Amino acid sequence: MAQTDWGADPQVRYLRQVFARIETTQTQFLKKVNISPFDDRLRRWREAALKLFERTWMLSARRGLSVGEEEISHMYLHCLAHYLRLNRIEISREALPEGETMERLIREALK
Repeated sequence: MAQTDWGADPQVRYLRQVFARIETTQTQFLKKVNISPFDDRLRRWREAALKLFERTWMLSARRGLSVGEEEISHMYLHCLAHYLRLNRIEISREALPEGETMERLIREALK
């Protein structure tokens, strides 16, 4: 059986870049909304946001929407913000990147 070099696979490299970008933007976002990275609630919110993000990303792909690394990271932030708001965490408009399209996709993914 041939051994696969995952590091050379362009799709794997792309996904690593995407998730690194998500992590960076998430860190900046949490600072803006004054949530400690050690907050016990964060794990639960991140897990819920990830599930919503996956549905939203798939929906955008099915629609043929072209989204790059930056838009994908913004999509995740909007998913995370959705769950923070559900838990009575106030999120200012300035804390999130523009995302009218993302918000519509998220609402549809929640149906």
